[in-house]
Amino acid sequence: MTARAEVAALAARTEPYLIGVRHHSPALAVAVPRLLDAAGAEAVCVELPADFQPWLPYLSDPRTTAPVALAGAYEDGRLSLYPLADFSPELAAIRWARDRGAEVICCDLPLTAPEWTTAPAAAGPDADDLWDRTVEVLAPGSAPDAVRRAALGFGLAVRRD
Repeated sequence: MTARAEVAALAARTEPYLIGVRHHSPALAVAVPRLLDAAGAEAVCVELPADFQPWLPYLSDPRTTAPVALAGAYEDGRLSLYPLADFSPELAAIRWARDRGAEVICCDLPLTAPEWTTAPAAAGPDADDLWDRTVEVLAPGSAPDAVRRAALGFGLAVRRD
């Protein structure tokens, strides 16, 4: 199957309805609410450690204004910071869910999971440049689903690299 066909297959899925997300993406922060509206989502999974589930009511509170951050501590003393801004698709999804009465689930591993120390590092500057060229700069004026397809294609490319 070609990469184009794989992206088309991912984009055609409705259960689960996948939205490729890159943290601090203005393009996706704009597209996510429209995509969730179109999908009629009843629940939204956001890529945050499961430990942060109790903090979601504070993030979704209309009185909480960005920028805001969640911080967590690993058992070995390392800290993990999750900054959120108005251009964070995760925060856009959390706010969308609040406004629609949808459930939000922190779907990443808890901070105590050993995979956090053994997982490969996040994609570096080359991936940042690829994201900018294939998603961000093409997004203005594009339909939300086109942004979604570009983000899914990016995710597929990075995972294959």
